[in-house]
Amino acid sequence: MNAVISPGFRQLSDCAVIVACDAGYLPYASVVAGQLARAGRGWDVLIGSPDPLDLAGALTDAGVGHVAARDAGLEAALPLDGRRSVATYMDVFLAGALKGRWRRILVLDADILFERGDPGRLMAADMRGRAVAAVRDNRQWRQPGKRVPDFRKLGWPAAPYFNAGVVMVDTDAWAEQDMAARCAAFARTHLAGLGRDQALLNGVLRGNWAEMSPLWNWQFTWASAHLSAMADPCLVHFIGPEKPWLKRSEGIVPLRWRAAYAALPGADEGLGRRHWPDRRRLGRALLRQWRAAGPMLDYLSRFPDEYRLLDPR
Repeated sequence: MNAVISPGFRQLSDCAVIVACDAGYLPYASVVAGQLARAGRGWDVLIGSPDPLDLAGALTDAGVGHVAARDAGLEAALPLDGRRSVATYMDVFLAGALKGRWRRILVLDADILFERGDPGRLMAADMRGRAVAAVRDNRQWRQPGKRVPDFRKLGWPAAPYFNAGVVMVDTDAWAEQDMAARCAAFARTHLAGLGRDQALLNGVLRGNWAEMSPLWNWQFTWASAHLSAMADPCLVHFIGPEKPWLKRSEGIVPLRWRAAYAALPGADEGLGRRHWPDRRRLGRALLRQWRAAGPMLDYLSRFPDEYRLLDPR
């Protein structure tokens, strides 16, 4: 395992936020990387990919770097196909490659926007000896005991299951717990027929991870859109097909989040215009949120604040 850092990058912290992508998703990764760089310098900001990429001058001028990392042993074990880009495993590659350079890393998917909060304070939180901290997958927000499809396919009982769109790693604990070898072994024997990095990490950890507040990975869908304003999330993750830069997100993703991508080359002109929701879909979304109100409040109230990590249950 090795990492190649872009020339001229100046490391300022022992903690880094890294936006993972490949060349195709680099424009979208650049948006959230730029937001993080403008928010403060209590943490380093990089874009991570399997191979070196050239960043726009505006990003490098803001102090954003690039890190390329791969793990040949893990790659050889992965069931890759045309749907499974190796870039989806950047959280695993970076976790193994950056020990000794950054003590903690927060790895984000490219379809995320930064709204508020202090990632440096989050990365200083007590991880309770765990190598990984993450946010529960939204399938378990209202039903924490739900048995997710990955565990059902494996014949395993229900256990806490996280979304891998935002993963915090303690690089020393990752190495001490031999996570790279454990990931390769699981990929070789179990990963085919499951998902990607999310299935891999959850399969290896099986509930042995620290739970972050959902405000650090607010998994936005049409059904949760209206609760988002009240939740005031730190990171918004567009997990469904309605990505904010796509026309199909009109009337679903709020204007302020669509407009964040309006300056990208070739962006749709409609990203700067307001679109009202479809009447029928709006009614379905409000009904679904009304039914889920109690369980959602129970889930959200577990966290005293957005910087406290919990034992998942």
